[in-house]
Amino acid sequence: MFGAGKLTGRFWFRKTWTGKLILLVEEEKPRWFSRRHLTKLRWRDARLLDLAEAPMRTLMNLERSYRADYASRATPPSKHGAIPTPIARAANA
Repeated sequence: MFGAGKLTGRFWFRKTWTGKLILLVEEEKPRWFSRRHLTKLRWRDARLLDLAEAPMRTLMNLERSYRADYASRATPPSKHGAIPTPIARAANA
């Protein structure tokens, strides 16, 4: 486009009509005819390279911590050495 913008580190998600989640990122964009180098904030759809930038590290850290927390909750606590017993028997057993 007209110039590269710097990411602010803020992000949001939007949902399309088909149910897809789109990551939105906020960037500082230089104004078009500004002599003082003023910037404006705007939201745009994220690209793959946006995830590699430093302001988006918080999003990546959030993803790692969420997955680790979810994985620890996914397995129910069990007693050490306990053998799981089946809930129901087969009909022809």
